[in-house]
Amino acid sequence: MAILDELNDRDAWALFFGYASIACWFVVFTPQLYENYRLKNTDGVSVQFLLLWIFGDIFNLLGVILEDLLVTMLLVAAYYLLADCLLMGQVLYYRLFSQGYCDDGASVTSNETTHLLSEQIENVDEEAFKERADKLSERTQKIVRVFVLSSVVFMAFTLGVSAWYFFAPSDDPVDFSQWHVVAQLLGYASAFLYCASRIPQIMQNFRKESVEGLSLWMFIFSVTGNLTYCISIFVKSMDRTYLLINYPWLLGSGGTLFFDFTIFFQFYIYKIASKK
Repeated sequence: MAILDELNDRDAWALFFGYASIACWFVVFTPQLYENYRLKNTDGVSVQFLLLWIFGDIFNLLGVILEDLLVTMLLVAAYYLLADCLLMGQVLYYRLFSQGYCDDGASVTSNETTHLLSEQIENVDEEAFKERADKLSERTQKIVRVFVLSSVVFMAFTLGVSAWYFFAPSDDPVDFSQWHVVAQLLGYASAFLYCASRIPQIMQNFRKESVEGLSLWMFIFSVTGNLTYCISIFVKSMDRTYLLINYPWLLGSGGTLFFDFTIFFQFYIYKIASKK
């Protein structure tokens, strides 16, 4: 009975989903680190994406500390900052240092071979390639327009519904005395950076019309981690004051889901559907 009572406790469930989120964050970058190591380059990863993510993690960690939120949220924020700094280190290594270790003679031979093969391919099917490139370019332009419009609609709808929920007349008004300005501003800054961080990666994928070098599993773990992160907050309490205090972190985790699913869509059209 004691075990059942503990399982029925909201705090216990909040910790359960919180630690499930931590488990996802502990492995979230592992697939991308391995993909970079396997390919010996990081061209598939947007540097702007990682920079915005890192600054988002910095603001997130400071906000969690000042707002004295769940201990699981603090652990996630601290580890996540460490993990994405590790990934940034790998990106810098492959882009700035590793190229210097290649043998000059081997590089020339490899470049000559690649050039000859490229010429043969262009001569054999140049017209068909151009038609396909024009078609893909036109299709990508349409998808980008839909992405931009849907992004604006999604964010406007989310913020509008949230404002109505928190500030509409109610028998249970929000207690703003518990609202700490500095911590909240840091939280909102991190939420904005998290959501904005996906945009450079998404646009890079659209420009290249490829997700080559990008790990799908990194985003699968990211989505799972963000979902369990949000659930841990909702399970803890549905009190409006509590949710408003945690809203920047809900927005940062929940808001990125839309952009992560956009990247899933890119994996489908550029990697899965292209093979059919």
